[in-house]
Amino acid sequence: MPMDILVDKWEVKATDIIHINAFYVALHDFLWREEYSKGKDAEFPEKYYWESRTQQGGREMWVWWRLFKQKKANSFYIRHLVVDVHGVGVSDAEVMKQGKKWKVQKGKVEVLVKAKLRLDPDDQWQKNWFLKAIFEIFWKRFYRKLLDMHKQEFIKDSYRIQENVKRMMELNTFSVPKKPFEPARAFGSPFEY
Repeated sequence: MPMDILVDKWEVKATDIIHINAFYVALHDFLWREEYSKGKDAEFPEKYYWESRTQQGGREMWVWWRLFKQKKANSFYIRHLVVDVHGVGVSDAEVMKQGKKWKVQKGKVEVLVKAKLRLDPDDQWQKNWFLKAIFEIFWKRFYRKLLDMHKQEFIKDSYRIQENVKRMMELNTFSVPKKPFEPARAFGSPFEY
């Protein structure tokens, strides 16, 4: 059975106006470009999508993504990203921005993320009787420095994902904004789907 080590855990909440469809597509494409998925659409690891509509409270939605990223040179660990998107009280609204009328949604949307390092993802160590006996000694003593280095890289990667999620939700961030490689899909440019 693979062993998970929690590296980072964060959540981003927005209770303002947000375009849910554009946010969903932008986050999906960003994680695909960061190579957390092998395929863009059909192979994207969306495990669960649930939406409920009510007349008074708007709609509630849950999206679960379970993403993996493996370095080609190392098969002992794999990066595991658990992304949950939860929207509560989401209702349609119209906004005037730059002289144009936009159909958007308002409500509470939160993104919950857990970044984990999964050791022995293919159970190669657990299947062998000798490797199973030395597994804990190996990763706690011999592989410790490399594992700490991989944790630091994954934390930086997690922070970069968090900053991009905040930018997509148009929240305040603490990093210096960089010029994007791809044009923004928020207000100011027509939506292309």
